[in-house]
Amino acid sequence: MSAPKLLLSVLTASIFSLTLSACGSDGDKIEEEYDRIEDQINDEYDRLEDSIKEEYKEVEDKLSDDEKSMAEILESIFIPEESFDNFLDKLTPEGGRGGLYVGHFVELNDGNDNDIDIGAVYFDISNDGAGSVDGSFSYQQKACQENNSLGLNSAIKVDNYIAGKVTGSLDTLEFLDIKYVDELGIETPNLLTTFAGSFEEDEAGEPWKGSFEYLDGLGGSTLSSGENNCNMTYTISDRSNFSTYPLDYSLDDMDLDISGNGTQKTVTWDNPRNTQHILVSQIDVDKAETGSNGYVRNVVFSNLETQFSPVIPNTSTNYAIIVQAFDANNTMIGYEALVQDLPEGR
Repeated sequence: MSAPKLLLSVLTASIFSLTLSACGSDGDKIEEEYDRIEDQINDEYDRLEDSIKEEYKEVEDKLSDDEKSMAEILESIFIPEESFDNFLDKLTPEGGRGGLYVGHFVELNDGNDNDIDIGAVYFDISNDGAGSVDGSFSYQQKACQENNSLGLNSAIKVDNYIAGKVTGSLDTLEFLDIKYVDELGIETPNLLTTFAGSFEEDEAGEPWKGSFEYLDGLGGSTLSSGENNCNMTYTISDRSNFSTYPLDYSLDDMDLDISGNGTQKTVTWDNPRNTQHILVSQIDVDKAETGSNGYVRNVVFSNLETQFSPVIPNTSTNYAIIVQAFDANNTMIGYEALVQDLPEGR
């Protein structure tokens, strides 16, 4: 069994946890129900934790050195931070490239053929053979949408592999009939799942690629923007594949540029042939490299647009602007990025 296959098989035993913010006139009753649900979730988490550790012990003797390393990584997600640090201190492998990697994820089999299945993702990966990984997954598709994102938690890199937890909030929930939610008033769902990936050094751009999965029946569920006057609904899949690239990677020269003065700057590009969707991301580089949510804005265009208005701050800020083009099958056919201070610069 290869290391990536091992990751996916172990991830199927991971837990999906849901935290709710309850409201309404029956506050005490809802609070009691919340406490009961929280205890139930914690019990389930503990049960799965014990089960996963037992599985590691059963297969340990059958694994290659690489597979043992990744099994230890995933197991470390469930151990205390102090023990986790000791685990990293003992590892000295040669790892895949580190740095800021930006790309996309594509949702699989969400049951809705009419919505856009493309989202944004970036990783800030340690340059060490064994180290930490920060990053964000974003479902934002329109500028008016809430800039909610799923952030990484307890994520690490060992050698050519990364793994960890993904947690955060999405937009306003439009359905209430999911596990632990029935008849409770809520505004946003807080999600927890796991992701895993590997460094594909033989591929163009040497990307980090992998997948993440919600394991508690979210597939086919409809969500919408929480902002007033923002007509935005989308269907969330329970599984997605991601691909991320270093900022010096280029696919099908898109002639990406920033022009204009002060607050009137505009991002422009050329669309490759057969372009169906364009994903444009604006990332605060300093925030991304310090573990905060670096996403400022993500927009998905579907009408062959060739320009984007970036957010311009009052003080000079270092941003990465990334444009990714996709065909009708959601295959990436163009990629280009530039890093520039805004509003200063050209």
